[in-house]
Amino acid sequence: MPRAKTHDAITLALALPTFLLTQAFTGSRDLAWVVTLAMLFSGFLFNPDLDIPSTPYARWGPLRVLWWPYQVLIRHRSRLSHGLLLGPLVRILYFCLMLAVLGTAGILLWHLFHGRSGSWESWQQALALIQHLVRSVERRYWLALGFGLWWGAAAHTLADWAWSLWTQTKRLL
Repeated sequence: MPRAKTHDAITLALALPTFLLTQAFTGSRDLAWVVTLAMLFSGFLFNPDLDIPSTPYARWGPLRVLWWPYQVLIRHRSRLSHGLLLGPLVRILYFCLMLAVLGTAGILLWHLFHGRSGSWESWQQALALIQHLVRSVERRYWLALGFGLWWGAAAHTLADWAWSLWTQTKRLL
């Protein structure tokens, strides 16, 4: 498989074409930025190699501990990590779950330090705030974010596939 530096070079090389093609296709510079930045994030920090102790895993710094359960649960190069559609979807869902766990822990700690028990109303307020934030972003920006996250991961997986095909072809010759 290509090394992390090769994957990084591919990600960087795709940034400008991604921006230009997205802007040409959508007519929106804002959407082009969202897709391109999400693709860069996905290529450098959110790629399929989070299923092993890797360069992308190390880039999370102290927050890499969030990815340890993912590494335990997901087998390296399985469809759940390196699948073209399933891989990014699993990582997005896993990351949202981790954010929910951290948010819940934060609310519980806040209540603990302020001498209150967590009331149902405070949970409802937190959920209402999250729903408001999600709904306040236009649907096209969520789609652009999702596409960018997918494209960054797809570039990684396609490079892995191309590398495997190349090495197998070399062996046959």
